[in-house]
Amino acid sequence: MKFIVASTNPVKIKAVTLAVVDHFPDAQVVGLEAPSGVAAQPMSDAETRRGAFNRAKAVRALALEQKLIAPKEEAIFVGLEGGVFQPEFSEDAQALWSTVWVVALDSNGIFYESNGARFPLPTFLSQMLRNGEEMGPSLGRYVKDPDLRQKEGMIGYLTNNFTNRTHEYASIAKVAIGLWYGALNHQDNT
Repeated sequence: MKFIVASTNPVKIKAVTLAVVDHFPDAQVVGLEAPSGVAAQPMSDAETRRGAFNRAKAVRALALEQKLIAPKEEAIFVGLEGGVFQPEFSEDAQALWSTVWVVALDSNGIFYESNGARFPLPTFLSQMLRNGEEMGPSLGRYVKDPDLRQKEGMIGYLTNNFTNRTHEYASIAKVAIGLWYGALNHQDNT
């Protein structure tokens, strides 16, 4: 089984690998850089979701174009997008919250999606993003680690590595891909 990830970021590739390894231990997980079609720093839940959908569609087209899969070959195309949003109800009107969307697109063109990792950002980080900065680079500068988003990420920094970006994304990817897997297996019962 092939899982084509819409990114070359090792965190996202490893997240999908972790998400599928229990059910597909021999899976091929490949990363291709695919555009999100949204801002580098999505600033709403809807924009973040749209980015994940756009990445899944774009990586499917790229995989076919590059002949990584045959036109009728079964594969799952995975778009992962992190962003921020301002919740409707918040005691702090300036607070931003993290959001992550994962979209799994199957070979039949059916989308399966999941959302999670919703938590408030510290004030200093919300201010940086409201000033037009992108999360990964700005937090990387702040902690003096320019590769932070390709390692433990913001959640790793905030939790002192109690968890990290790979595990955060893997849990959300597991739900999206699991919805496809469940639908596939429930077809046999109809």
